[in-house]
Amino acid sequence: MVSNQKVSFKTEGEIQEAILQEKARGTPDLEIGQKYGVTFRYIERLITRSQGLNISALKVSKEIKTLYPKNFKEEQTTVWSFKQRGDWATHSGEYRGNWSPYIPRNVILKYSNVGELVLDYFCGAGTTAVECKLLGRKGIAFDINDKSIELAKRNVDFNALSQQLTFTDGEKHLQIYEPELSVGDARELSFIEDNSIDLICAHPPYANIIHYTDSKEGDLSWHIS
Repeated sequence: MVSNQKVSFKTEGEIQEAILQEKARGTPDLEIGQKYGVTFRYIERLITRSQGLNISALKVSKEIKTLYPKNFKEEQTTVWSFKQRGDWATHSGEYRGNWSPYIPRNVILKYSNVGELVLDYFCGAGTTAVECKLLGRKGIAFDINDKSIELAKRNVDFNALSQQLTFTDGEKHLQIYEPELSVGDARELSFIEDNSIDLICAHPPYANIIHYTDSKEGDLSWHIS
């Protein structure tokens, strides 16, 4: 039951500390907002400032139940619709603004082959990098936010055997490649060798609707109008 009674504090710092404690306990944002008289945007910016990245939960279980989506079929039309967001492997919606893993899975399967190199210069929490690992592609992924790369490295850190993975059309997994993750700027690609990338699979920022950092220099979500 959500309480409509607001809690009073002497300073904003006290309010913020209380909100962070609520988030750590897993209290829903709606309940936090009503209890402390703050907006969702306020909570979001507080989390981004305190954690260094925009996430919706401070405690997230990484227990892996399966390494592939159940009854997966490649999309056959130009309008893609998914009944679930996708939570296989380490995928989750904790990182605000990341895309459904069904999207990179479809793109990678349609436009690359096993063993080819996929680039993602908006790595975020590593959704594309995880799919590269699961689908037998080599992956290079980077993000301007070092905290995002820390999270992405945790997300790609899981064990997988070739025989555990399911592929369409009888495709056989030849090798599992560990993605290469690093901090980098999407506007600077000179370090990549010419003709070395087979596919770019990246999810650009939602303009300034979602801020991915606390106004970090170079974060495009703070500069797009």
